[in-house]
Order: sequence, then structure tokens, then C-alpha cells
Amino acid sequence: MTESLRLSQAVLAGMLNTSVSTVRKGEIGDEKSSGPSSKLLDLIERKGPEAVL
Repeated sequence: MTESLRLSQAVLAGMLNTSVSTVRKGEIGDEKSSGPSSKLLDLIERKGPEAVL
């Protein structure tokens, strides 16, 4: 996802106020939680980062 958005994992993590590890896990599908970070990653993937800024 970060490649398609042209953002680094660190930048996306900063935008979401979460860890790089959470972003990395979400990108590779390890993040199975339905928590806020997972929902934000889904939203950003579908609508772009502008949806949460």
C-alpha cells in the first residue's frame, strides 16, 4: 500500500499516529485485528490518505 501511495511506512505511521510495525503488519496481512489502526489502513487503501487528513 505504501508503494502505491508513494509514502514510506514511517510517514504513513506518523500520519496515523501508530508504529511502523503496525503499518508493516497491515501491509503484509499479519494485522488481523479490527482495531482503529486496521480500520484506518483499510480506509487509506480504499480512498487514499486524504480520507484521514
